[in-house]
Amino acid sequence: MKVEKIDLAWAVASMFIVGISFRKGMLIQGFLLIYALMVVIFIYHILMTKKSLSGSIAVYGTVVDYHESNVPKKKGYYPVVRYETETGREITSVYTVEDRQMRYEIGDEPMICYDPDNPMFFYFSDREDELVRDYYRFIVFGGVIAATLLFYLLTKR
Repeated sequence: MKVEKIDLAWAVASMFIVGISFRKGMLIQGFLLIYALMVVIFIYHILMTKKSLSGSIAVYGTVVDYHESNVPKKKGYYPVVRYETETGREITSVYTVEDRQMRYEIGDEPMICYDPDNPMFFYFSDREDELVRDYYRFIVFGGVIAATLLFYLLTKR
């Protein structure tokens, strides 16, 4: 995961929001504000990811291996794919999204898309939604929690 300046600024801002809202006895309102800011930042990340995907180049890659996650009791796999860029450069890269199963056999040649500005970054052409699904999950599940907190605040008065 790439940490950008907006993420660091967000971390500092959220600490201030929690401190100030706690001091003023408005912690729930502080959490709601943090959620709203996180939604804005996640939408930014979704838009930047989709922008990056729009300029990608499709090629066939070869699955050469799998990297397994080291988390105990949680088996996850990351396919290692070799492909050639349009400039003839051979790339071997690990997919950034964990999977619970080995979808491809070693030697399979799925269609992948890579970013010409960052050829190490690629995604499987039929699985591009995996790159942003966790952002959407947070927005939805966090929204349920935020709506519950807001309902609590409104009925408390």
